[in-house]
Amino acid sequence: MLNILVMGAGAVGCFIGGHLAAAGHKVTLIGLSDLIPKIAAEGLALRWPDQPDKIVYPETATTVEVPEPPYDFVLLLVKSPDTATVAQLLVPLINDKTFFISFQNGIGNEEKLVELFGAAHVLSGTLTIPISVPELGVIAVSKAKGGLGVAPLAADQPVDVLADALNEGGLFTQTYPAYRDMKWSKLLLNIINNASSAILNMPPVEIIADPRLFDLEIEALREGLAVMKAQGIKPVSLPGYPVVWLARLLSARWLPAAATRAILRPFMVSGRGTKMPSLQIDLANNQPISEVGVLNGSIVAAGEKTGIPTPANRALTDILSGIVSDDLAWEDYQRQPEKLLAAVSG
Repeated sequence: MLNILVMGAGAVGCFIGGHLAAAGHKVTLIGLSDLIPKIAAEGLALRWPDQPDKIVYPETATTVEVPEPPYDFVLLLVKSPDTATVAQLLVPLINDKTFFISFQNGIGNEEKLVELFGAAHVLSGTLTIPISVPELGVIAVSKAKGGLGVAPLAADQPVDVLADALNEGGLFTQTYPAYRDMKWSKLLLNIINNASSAILNMPPVEIIADPRLFDLEIEALREGLAVMKAQGIKPVSLPGYPVVWLARLLSARWLPAAATRAILRPFMVSGRGTKMPSLQIDLANNQPISEVGVLNGSIVAAGEKTGIPTPANRALTDILSGIVSDDLAWEDYQRQPEKLLAAVSG
């Protein structure tokens, strides 16, 4: 039995932690939302398509005071802008047997953990299972698709131990030898119809329906692939998502734009469709900080280091960051594709 701490137990943290608890591991969830007290009182319901709910009872904590160690694994799932602050709270947990793993989106979280804990104690993770919270205390899988990825940052880390535990809990988990390949491949999926939907306040299906906005998405992905190549990072397919195929298609610049859009359209529609993405949800909920900086902004930063132009990602990053900081008015961009496209071309 593993002793596992989930720091930042929102929907994803409860989902992963709940399945580990269902497999018989000791799991403690730490969160500040109304979800944690609900789980403490009534348990956590895990819902998969065409299956009865599975009720599990992880241990819970509603404060930022970290329970007593030792832990085998500490799963970090807070928003990326909070990584450095929250990681400081975990410093007392450092010992020879504890490993910290970031299941967060974006680039740079692992590096922040390495600064505090050392590469030998940091792992990297990804999640590609679409989940939702239909009601408080229920974590539902929207489609039986995807899985988890786990990768080491140093030699002789217990990646297989964690992967086996996740698989035993019913979460298909694949291991990868190079964490940057895995993490940047997930980044490509994360940026699809994300920042543009937030800026324009339009669902992804409408973004895809406009050839000009569709081409903007394609260009943002191509910039991501270009900076990956410049850094020696290779695309890898993630559970349920053929990222290698996506990279090959986008690299085939001899294809007419209309043909590229036609081939990509089913992939993009199945990925998000009418569901609003995370950056739009955060913006609509008046979150003071956006994760666009660790998503599209990571491509911009890598482009600056490698000499690769990234105008599409720069425009998406700058405009969304400006809206979040109130330097730009969101209403000036909502359903105004021309303004966004002008910023890219200008």
